[in-house]
Amino acid sequence: MILASMLQYGAMPVPYAVLWSAEQGGMHVAHCKHIDRLALCDIDRRGEGKPVFGKPHMGRQRQLIVSDLCDLCARPLKGRTKVSLSHAREVISGEEGMAVMQVEPMVHKDCARVCVEHCPSLKRDIKGGTLFVRQVLRHRHQVALLTAAAVEEFTGARRNGVAGHAKIEILRWKDRGLGWLVESGNG
Repeated sequence: MILASMLQYGAMPVPYAVLWSAEQGGMHVAHCKHIDRLALCDIDRRGEGKPVFGKPHMGRQRQLIVSDLCDLCARPLKGRTKVSLSHAREVISGEEGMAVMQVEPMVHKDCARVCVEHCPSLKRDIKGGTLFVRQVLRHRHQVALLTAAAVEEFTGARRNGVAGHAKIEILRWKDRGLGWLVESGNG
């Protein structure tokens, strides 16, 4: 499924959160409207230059996670099968028990098919055996606050209370394989 509004690089669909080469080198601290606080931000030149697969644009990454949108098509995930394509492993998460913490936005099942077929980063993970395919049943988001030293490393300015990436905490899921993605059904 490739939507008319989705950007492509040649014949390859480009996920909404992907950083483009024209956006590199412009990281700064600014107000992020998606989380209503100061955050690390990239300049916004989506579609200019070449896509840098495997590297997310800070603002678009937070937008997708906080608003529960698909990484590929940027449409709502609500009411659809949600899929995590990540190399994140299970961790113990306080009173919730086991959880998966990841910075990769989720995708619809049909969009996940497109992603594993085209994405160079995911193809490397598949080849290396490090990709986990999960059907997400319950999740919530978090936003990481960075240390002043981390902000300085990225921007040259030392600031406290600055947000970085958003994270998804997957609380309930079913482990799936690549074969499950090609099965017909709710996407």
